[in-house]
Amino acid sequence: MHCHCCKQFGINLGALVLFVLTMVLASASCVAMNFSTEATPFLTPTETILRAQGEIVDGDFAKLLSQIKKSPPTAKVLEITSGGGNVSEAIRIAEAIRSLGFSVVADGECASACAQIIFPAGTYSMLTMGSVLGFHSCSSGGKRDDLCNQAIASLAVSNGFPYGTIDMFAELYGPGEMKWMSEISARCFGFYRGSKDPKPISGRKACVDGYIYTADATTTPRPFGPSFNCVKANTRVEKLICVDRELMQADSILGRVYDSAFHRLISNEQTALKKSQIGWLKVRDTECDLLIGGNVEFMATRPAALCIYFYDEDRIYELIKVGLK
Repeated sequence: MHCHCCKQFGINLGALVLFVLTMVLASASCVAMNFSTEATPFLTPTETILRAQGEIVDGDFAKLLSQIKKSPPTAKVLEITSGGGNVSEAIRIAEAIRSLGFSVVADGECASACAQIIFPAGTYSMLTMGSVLGFHSCSSGGKRDDLCNQAIASLAVSNGFPYGTIDMFAELYGPGEMKWMSEISARCFGFYRGSKDPKPISGRKACVDGYIYTADATTTPRPFGPSFNCVKANTRVEKLICVDRELMQADSILGRVYDSAFHRLISNEQTALKKSQIGWLKVRDTECDLLIGGNVEFMATRPAALCIYFYDEDRIYELIKVGLK
């Protein structure tokens, strides 16, 4: 890797060379990446985007530039499906995406070098409905390598994404494992940037901010799971939360933040907060229930799941403000 790339991303040259030459983020893909310029249902019928699909291999950076030159898309959007692949080539692609002002849309599975290097390089970084990002640790000789993980986390920071998200998942999930997350968890951990969102590092990351807010001795420890007893779940919204791990996660943070805010208030303020919370739950459940149909398959429940998450996200930040008064 040349020095200009190191300066671009603010990474120590020795660390970068070491992980590029000796480490690879494992890939589940087996087909070399193909680039094409295509129409997309997400834009107007006359607009086109750049489409990339397959494993990231040597030469893909040149193929990317060649496709843009040969058939430039009318919209600066890279829609990508990839299990990962060559780290140094992914960095070159990410550098091009950022310098050309492209947004990145993950479609289907975007894992490893795709999720951890290319995805955060976009002006906006989004997922199509039901798509997932996959995170895990770098490896050297089949073992976790922290130097590589730190360098890749630094790439995310240079693109305005929080260092801690990649660092945490690299710590929790080894080279042979994968942490998958959809738009809900991506937003909750600050690894998503929609067209109306600020950069995640300065924008919303409710799971992170909520946990930090409650990291004190006054917060009652909670096991992973919803903030309520699923055995007593009555509404369709509650039942959806109880079968969706990402909604469970967000609701668990919501419960922790509510407990923390509640215990920081005096008696009459606690009564008012409890009343407010009951009223808020009724509004959330009524609005999001409208999006729940008879089909409980994953894709069919995504609109309702996102509705629930957005309500929970807003409430987490409202409760943080209440507790900080």
